[in-house]
Amino acid sequence: MGEKTAVRTREKWVDDVKAIACILVVLGHFFQSMTKANILPDNDLYEWFNTTIYYFHVPLFFICSGYLYQKYSKVNSVGSWYRNVTKKVLALGVPYATFTTATWVLKKVFSSSVNDQIGGLGETLFLHPTAPYWYLYALFFIFLVTPTFNSVKAAAVGLVVALTAKSLILTGGGTAFTQYRQFSQTKYGLCSA
Repeated sequence: MGEKTAVRTREKWVDDVKAIACILVVLGHFFQSMTKANILPDNDLYEWFNTTIYYFHVPLFFICSGYLYQKYSKVNSVGSWYRNVTKKVLALGVPYATFTTATWVLKKVFSSSVNDQIGGLGETLFLHPTAPYWYLYALFFIFLVTPTFNSVKAAAVGLVVALTAKSLILTGGGTAFTQYRQFSQTKYGLCSA
């Protein structure tokens, strides 16, 4: 009874940023669908809007997730890492597997009516996640390899490493980085339906 219990309070600014990013996701997918169905024209205004929001709405989600992960997850030993991975499998893996499987079944059953065909279930779950669940897939693997930092100095070193990796991606510093860059510069990137 004498043990203190940490109480988590919601951070309003994180909720506000996520709400803005959600609105941008909905608008982006709405306009993409309307354009793909030829209801709206594929003009310069659409291209500008689509490109502009896709440059930052998904990174906003990752920033919020990273901030909350850093603040509330303390991974400083193998045991705490294992507990964290178990927690993330439940929090991200179960919804990912459930909704990806449901989407896969629906796309197989109604394959003549979908815009984009889907591969096998194993391939979809483990190699080529389907939209919009790719975010949970990517977030899990980011959490799997991302440490939490105990000091500002360690966080600064982590930031330098992350910026170096991003520079390699942007400049094509390797085969995997080149493939990522080519994919991320496609018309719809990871957000195609």
